[in-house]
This record gives sequence, structure tokens and C-alpha cells, in this order.
Amino acid sequence: MSASPFTVGSDILDIGSRKGSTLVPNKRNRVLGRGNDDEELMFPSPTSSIPTSFPLPAVHNPAQYCSSNFASVCGSGDESQQVKFAKGTTTLAFKFDHGIIVSVDSRSTMGSYIASGTVQKVIEINPFLLGTMAGGAADCSFWERNLGMQCRLYELRQGRRITVSAASKLLANTMSSYRGYGLSMGTMIAGWDETGPQLFYVDDDGTRLHGKLFAVGSGSTFAYGVLDTHYRPDLTVEEAIDLGKRAIYHAGHRDAMSGAINNLYHVTKEGWTKIHAIDVNDMHYQFQEERQNEMAA
Repeated sequence: MSASPFTVGSDILDIGSRKGSTLVPNKRNRVLGRGNDDEELMFPSPTSSIPTSFPLPAVHNPAQYCSSNFASVCGSGDESQQVKFAKGTTTLAFKFDHGIIVSVDSRSTMGSYIASGTVQKVIEINPFLLGTMAGGAADCSFWERNLGMQCRLYELRQGRRITVSAASKLLANTMSSYRGYGLSMGTMIAGWDETGPQLFYVDDDGTRLHGKLFAVGSGSTFAYGVLDTHYRPDLTVEEAIDLGKRAIYHAGHRDAMSGAINNLYHVTKEGWTKIHAIDVNDMHYQFQEERQNEMAA
């Protein structure tokens, strides 16, 4: 079948984007195209025998509707599409002499609406590897669990545990292949391998950064303020835990879309350990009392 100059991918994410590569004629499902009024685009119907076909929006021009309402064409930009992510969170991780601290909040929001206060934003990929969630909860949860599958397959094939660098590269490659599809994801991959503690940042456009300290989410600027002030590589384990806890508290105190429970993990040579799950409100009264005592002294 010859290709048409007007191409629409069979994947719903490609509709109205440059990624469309095939056109499936179907006389029962014919709509006007983007060109002249006399030109027609043909789309697969829900009963099409093509396994990758999807039902289309019941509107006059599905391609134009999707391109103007979803981010498939816009990529990471904002072209005033009507359907946007309304997200907010605070996640952080940092390396120090005794391993890695991973500290997150647990609040899930849709703009000003708090959808949940008990979201697990640390994905336990394997006993030595952790991932964090920031952005779209479904995107982060699905793709980090997919990463866990890839890491397990690597272990079975190679007979050894995957390195943190390789795991983060697998996730970055996956994100690169879906760039422009409207994913929303900013994650940290933290773990311990034969090279020691390693920390990487990976986001939805395939960016992959290696570093010693990251904070991601709407409350990250407040968390960075605390981390930049008090972080030292030679922190003791107790000091590092307290720093991770305080950074999340201050982010939750100033950012309305962060808060609820602080989940904190410590990654060592023996693997990760969950240290605590503390209500941010309890920390508020604890730190308030400390400040009052300091001022009185």
C-alpha cells in the first residue's frame, strides 16, 4: 500500500504529531484532514484488524483535537494545550562518606487539590537500588517498575548485579525513545555497586546527570536552600538523616503541594534500609520547640 502525504500513526500518542508514519484507509471512519476541505484523512476504526489501532476521539477532526489538547506535539513545551499536568512534590538524595540518603514526601496533588497523603515516592527497584518519583505518578511508577524488570533480566543473563550507572542508562534510553510523547518524569536513581555509592538524575527527555546531590519537584528550591547550607561530605549518619529530614520539612512547610509523610532511606554497602516514616506536622512542632529553646538561650 502506498504511503499518503497525510500520515497518522496507529498509536494514539502519535495522532496529530510528526511521529505518524502510516495511514490506514477505512471507509467507515472518514474525517476531514488538516489541509484543504476536500482532502480526507482515514483512520482505523475500533474494529480494525490492526493490533496497534486505538479508538479515536469522537470529534470532527481527531488529529487537530489531540494536537491542540495534549502534549504529543508540544513535547516538553507549553503551547496552551488544555490538558496539562498539575503536579507537585519534593524528593531529594545526596551522597556522603557513609552512603546515600534518599528522602521524599508523600503528598500527591492535582493543582490545589490534595489527592493523597500516603504515596510511596521511593520505588524499591532491588535490594541495592532505589528510584524516586517526581512528575506524573503513573509515568514514574510504570517506567521505574519496568526498569526493575530490565535490571532483573540483566542479572539473570549476566550472573551479576547491574551497576547503578547502567541502570540509569537503561532508564534514560527508554525516556529518549519516548521523547515528545508527553511523559512527565523527573527521577533519581540511587544505589551501591562495586564502584561504591552512585547517584544519577534522569528525566522524561532522556537527560541523565551524575552528581552528589539532587532535589527534584515543586519544593526542590526550598530543599536546596537547606541542603546547600548544611551539606558536608563528612556528615555522620545521624547528621545526614537529620539533614534529609529537615530539608523535606522546610519544603513541605513552604510548598503547599509537598508534605504529609517523610519517608527516608539510607543506602550502604549492604543495601538500602528504610530509616523512618514521620509526619511532617510532628516535625514542625519538634523544630519549633528547638528554635524557641535556641532563642531563649
